Amino acid sequence: MTALQPHPLLLLHSSPALSDDAEMLQTDVMRFFAILCLCLMAIFALVKALPMAPPTARPTIAEPTDLKAEAQSLQIQIAALKKNLADTLTQVQAASRAAEQSAMQAQKAAKDEREILTRLANNQQQLKKVTQSLNQTQRELKTRAEKLAGIVTDLDTKRQIQSELRSQIKQETQNLKKLQAALDRAHQKVNQTRHRNQDTPLKPSQADTPEPSAADGYILRFASDAALQTLIAGGQVFFYAVAGRKAWRLHLTGGRPAYVTTKSPAQIYEMESATVPLDYTTAFERQVAAFGRTAVTWGVTLPAQTTAAINRLTRGQNGGDLVIMPDGEVILN
Repeated sequence: MTALQPHPLLLLHSSPALSDDAEMLQTDVMRFFAILCLCLMAIFALVKALPMAPPTARPTIAEPTDLKAEAQSLQIQIAALKKNLADTLTQVQAASRAAEQSAMQAQKAAKDEREILTRLANNQQQLKKVTQSLNQTQRELKTRAEKLAGIVTDLDTKRQIQSELRSQIKQETQNLKKLQAALDRAHQKVNQTRHRNQDTPLKPSQADTPEPSAADGYILRFASDAALQTLIAGGQVFFYAVAGRKAWRLHLTGGRPAYVTTKSPAQIYEMESATVPLDYTTAFERQVAAFGRTAVTWGVTLPAQTTAAINRLTRGQNGGDLVIMPDGEVILN
């Protein structure tokens, strides 16, 4: 009779539950082998105890009743043990197959886990790259937003400058129209004067301080309304409106023109109405009552240096356009 060997799968320890089942099965098998060995030893002892008959004559040996019954009992136990052994082997085989399936599943699970870990590592690397790219994009967006804010600020500044330039161009255009009209009138008067006095040179009204006027062929004006306002605000030039025997002097209150009654100046440099700022004439008409047919004469008193410059420029000249700059300098055109 071939002794049973433990199945190799009983030695696997894929999981604690399978290991416990295998140990229980192995214990049952060892018990079965122990009982079987005891039975065989008892049978061998009985066989040796029987007397050996001579070869010629073999007397019939009557088996004791109790040994026969015991042998039958042992045979029944052996049959039951064989059945248990067959069942145990069946269970062991089933457990082995289950262990193999569990091992295969464990290997597959380990393989799947490795693949998942690999994919997770790749995804983490991709996420790191995407995060770096996103941070770089955010920095670029911030830089572009700062540049855009600077462009918008610059654009607003340029629009403001453009608006101011348009206002200044409009104002200068109006001044140019006034100057052109005054120049046309002055040329007309000069032509008339030259026609009447072809052989008579122009004489100044005073020997030391001549007063250029349109009748002499000169037009006195300022480079711009801003130049006149700057000189008035600095106290270098005083602006007057004279009607008959009354005179008013211009004062700038908060940059706004206003007139106060004053004595008529001893001498003024007359200005053409077209060269007088519109704000000054409007303020005078609004503040001072009308004088009927009495004409209003506009004029200024100039500082000594400006007067000297005018005398120097008009000496030996027949006429021209006297332009007073914001710093008091005079230019003859």
